[in-house]
Amino acid sequence: MSSPAPTIVARGRAAGDQAPDGDTPAGRRRGVVVTVGILVLLVVAVIVSQLTQTRTSADPLAPDNPEPDGARATAQVLREQGVDVTYVRTTSAAIAEAEAGSTLLVLNPDALREVQQEAIAQVDADIVLVGLRSGSLEALTDRIELEGYASRTNHVVDCSDEHAVAAESITAGGAVVSGDVEGCFTTDGGALYASWTEGEQSWRVLTDSWMLSNEGLATAGNAALVFRSLGAHDRVVWYLPDPSDTFGSESLLDQFPLPGPTIVMLFLVGVALVLWRGRLLGPVVVEPLPVEVKASETTRGRGRLYRRAGAHAHAASALRAGFVARVAGRVGLPSPAGPDPVVEALARASGRSPDAITDVLYGPPPTDDESLGSLAHALDTLESEVQRA
Repeated sequence: MSSPAPTIVARGRAAGDQAPDGDTPAGRRRGVVVTVGILVLLVVAVIVSQLTQTRTSADPLAPDNPEPDGARATAQVLREQGVDVTYVRTTSAAIAEAEAGSTLLVLNPDALREVQQEAIAQVDADIVLVGLRSGSLEALTDRIELEGYASRTNHVVDCSDEHAVAAESITAGGAVVSGDVEGCFTTDGGALYASWTEGEQSWRVLTDSWMLSNEGLATAGNAALVFRSLGAHDRVVWYLPDPSDTFGSESLLDQFPLPGPTIVMLFLVGVALVLWRGRLLGPVVVEPLPVEVKASETTRGRGRLYRRAGAHAHAASALRAGFVARVAGRVGLPSPAGPDPVVEALARASGRSPDAITDVLYGPPPTDDESLGSLAHALDTLESEVQRA
């Protein structure tokens, strides 16, 4: 008596079984409420951290740097005197903020690229340049030239500029400049402070940025000269250039930068959406279904699909691969085995010539039902011959 055909058991949930709690409307609503609650808590945490974190930096001459090389003291005194200090790091921000009736402080201006200097030169605000080294300022202004360097010592006023006269003396050094300007505190053929006007716009240069720092501000008349230069208007745009600023060559994302808190918020929203949608889909559940499908039925169904698609070559490959897998163990073939060992072993086991074996297993694929049937018959015959061997 033949054994029953093997069966395939499909799995799932039987009709009438109660759905898991997460798949019910009430369960989904609870999931949404929990997810929204978590998101709200994360948003509150981010806001609180932003409001309570210490607003300081380590950037030299930054208005929020309390270290000796920082300039927080200068910024705080200006604010106490009613001057609004706006801190920017990019050329785009500086241009946008530097309106007429304000002062634009540009730190280390000779470190700017030519395209940045050209853009800064077009603003309507009064300009104060602080900190010169060895770079060029030709694209920003042609009124001053670098003449050399002087040691940092005390220098007494020697000009009629009202701000310099109020300071009386300064302690400064570094680069000295000359040109079609009024120079003050001259030394070694150049000046440590210069001023001039272009139409209604005033320009001032303090060559030594140390005067602006927390360490150098209170020395001699440095504070008087700094505050009078920066406090002419009720608003100062404090521009400390960022070396990574891509002004003039920025991409679309650079034109619309996202602040750090915004990036964090977007990330948290994305995580919340993933958790929410994942909860709605529910976990993968494997449960028995009252359905049993015979293996022979799935084989016939697969054959009908091949026939409907006209996949004769694909069907032939499956038949040939199945044949080799079935007879490999009988003829001592390793798994897997290449064509040559297969042909040699089957020729020896069946008594057929190697060419005949090659034609059956590795010949051209059939192109119609008739040739596919012939191949199947040839494989059956060859398998029976191998079994008898």
